[in-house]
Amino acid sequence: MAIFQDNKNLMERLNWLGWVFSFIFLMLFLRLWYLSIASFEQYDSIARNNQIRTLPVPAPRGLIRDRMGRVLVENTYGFDLIMFRGKEFETKRTLRFLEKSFLVSPGAIKARLLETNHYNDYQPVVVKQSLTLAQTSFLMARHSDYPLLDILERPRRFYPHRTIASHVLGYVGEVSSDELKRDVFQNHRPGDVIGKSGTERKYNRKLSGQNGLRRIRVNSKGRPFKELTPIDVVPGQELRLTIDLELQRAAEKALTGHTGAIVAMDPKSGEILASASNPTFDPNDFATKISKMQWENLLSHSGKPLQNRTIQNTYAPGSTFKIIIALASLESGLTKSVNNLFCAGSANFYGREYFCSFKQGHGRINLTSALKYSCNVYFYFLGRDLGIDRIQDFSQKFGLGQKTGVDLPGEMSGFIPSRDWKRKEIKAPWYPGETISLSIGQGPILVTPLQLAVLISAVATEKLVQPHIQFSSPEKGKVGQTTKFNTHALNTIRSGLWKAVNQNGTGQAARIKGFEVSGKTGTVQTVGRTTLKRLTSIEKSKFRPNAWFIGYAPFDNPEISIVVLIENSGSGGAIAAPLAHKVFEAFYSQKFNSNLSFSDLAQIKTIELQK
Repeated sequence: MAIFQDNKNLMERLNWLGWVFSFIFLMLFLRLWYLSIASFEQYDSIARNNQIRTLPVPAPRGLIRDRMGRVLVENTYGFDLIMFRGKEFETKRTLRFLEKSFLVSPGAIKARLLETNHYNDYQPVVVKQSLTLAQTSFLMARHSDYPLLDILERPRRFYPHRTIASHVLGYVGEVSSDELKRDVFQNHRPGDVIGKSGTERKYNRKLSGQNGLRRIRVNSKGRPFKELTPIDVVPGQELRLTIDLELQRAAEKALTGHTGAIVAMDPKSGEILASASNPTFDPNDFATKISKMQWENLLSHSGKPLQNRTIQNTYAPGSTFKIIIALASLESGLTKSVNNLFCAGSANFYGREYFCSFKQGHGRINLTSALKYSCNVYFYFLGRDLGIDRIQDFSQKFGLGQKTGVDLPGEMSGFIPSRDWKRKEIKAPWYPGETISLSIGQGPILVTPLQLAVLISAVATEKLVQPHIQFSSPEKGKVGQTTKFNTHALNTIRSGLWKAVNQNGTGQAARIKGFEVSGKTGTVQTVGRTTLKRLTSIEKSKFRPNAWFIGYAPFDNPEISIVVLIENSGSGGAIAAPLAHKVFEAFYSQKFNSNLSFSDLAQIKTIELQK
């Protein structure tokens, strides 16, 4: 008798099992396709990186020299500890080793790894800079036991003169993730050192060079066993500046104990011979990673040492602005009406009393004497007759209220007020009384020391120059543009400036016998007279006037123009003029000893360097 078995349930189970296996094989096939075809390039790269370890070889940045060829910035070499990202157990083992060796705390390394998340997985991270010789030897002896660690020889920026010219030179630091997104840093990679300020920043591309690579074949445990052909570095190009080291040193020495700035410039070419700003800083602090405490101290310092006061701070020009008023009045033919003005120590305009710099008054006075003694009353009348529109127009012709175009980052524009500005921003008309204050450089007017260097150079040479710091003239700009002033106007202004220094005027402290210095002082109130009366003696010391001196020499064939600005110090004649004297003296001391001009000396040094 036949026995029939019902296989229906069994067949259903087999069918389900077939579908499961089919699904599994389909997933395996898709995974195989994904790994071998769709992601071939990615995993091929990973495999290659597992076999070949790439170590960067940082290119040394180009040297920076002064106009005479003296080194301002160079490179030294040091050793950094770098770490590769590995498997979790390898990383933990490496961290324990570093902790026991007291080299780097695990917390510091973790913070560094987090900070460098934008690095790719196979790029090493610098976890400790400037290893000592003992630390380097210790690590190299244990390199085979800890393959995630390696030693990187890296050039370090070194500023042999420390704080000298620090604002001009700037400082360097590691490129940030935000900076890498900018076009100007498109040739850089994470971990590269770039210029952060000054010429280091402005000429970063020229100074940087091109990094090289060391390629090392490693085994499955990450231990190196063969070095492959390297990619050589291309060092950065040298940069020659217009700065004269000795004159720069003299300017910075003159600023000792003061908060302010000094600029010295060749009035014919726009070459900046010295640019000093105080307080200052030591760029060597940034050559290795600056500590958080050091950075916070710099940022919280009341003197703002990272600011370059020659171009990044703006101030009311005070009586130095009288040069603009005088030239505008001569050009407009307005000086005849006040040619023999009587100064009684004050004058009333629009129902308000405006005071002179000399309370007793200057008596009968003309334009050259008004410049010599800095008579406010005389310029009140000139300013009233000129009006705000002509003052604004004439100021802009000299480049005030706009950037000079100097090849340094962070330059400020300053500000020249106008009717339109006040109507748009303040929602009020321009009042005639405001012009009276503006005529002596007070009120809503702001300039940089470098802008005044351009102004006094134009008076001296009849040319508007574009200041520059690289030792070559700008391809475009204001260099050589002759200003359209008549001979009488310029001679009248120059005569007044010469008298201010050489005939017991306000700038007599800048005088150097035999070298024909000409110049103009300025004393700028930082608070109003009413407010000043309410302050205590201690409070008043914090709001002392800003002191200016702007000048050039010699009278007939100008070779140097100088601007001095000292914050909250006193009068321009008592404070700024003596400092200008020191810089003029340093300039002529060098010239006398060499019997050649700065330009001739620099050209000779250029030929010597090219040889």
